[in-house]
Amino acid sequence: MIGNKMHKYRITKYNPLYRDAEGRFTRDDWTSISDIGKVFENQELTIEMYKKTEDSYIKAVHLTMDFLNLPHLHARNIIKSFPDDQFLTQINPYMELYPNDLLHYYFSTNNNEKITYEHIDKHCRLQLREDLGSALFYPHKCKLFIGYDYLMSFHSHIQLDPIFQSIQNLGLFVEEF
Repeated sequence: MIGNKMHKYRITKYNPLYRDAEGRFTRDDWTSISDIGKVFENQELTIEMYKKTEDSYIKAVHLTMDFLNLPHLHARNIIKSFPDDQFLTQINPYMELYPNDLLHYYFSTNNNEKITYEHIDKHCRLQLREDLGSALFYPHKCKLFIGYDYLMSFHSHIQLDPIFQSIQNLGLFVEEF
């Protein structure tokens, strides 16, 4: 988008009321699938709670793709966190969160792919779980960033204000930056 302003939004589970002056989140909260079973703010993170939050992120991606009328996203620079032969060992404690279709997607994903609307949930789940890293984008319309610690942001060629409430209804927070 040379010459055009991209609108940038942080979309996360982190309430901005609990950020310090530098923007750091100050509460004790979970940040990864590996935190399942640990206690945060006097509450144990269960698989069900984890999955509910992850589902909210996926729904936010779908809402944004629908709003921008995107049939797919491009994935570049796909990096797997573990060699294929070590992956199953690493995810073993959370195997119930990895149905066969998600495992198949992980093992068959390739660089420079178009990720269809139907498969974007799998790709994003694997990124949220830190199993994959990649650059996701649609030329001249948007970039989707999913990083460690359950951080996600969208850069869009148009404002996303009309879908803020729908995203917030998922229990997520939208911050423009």
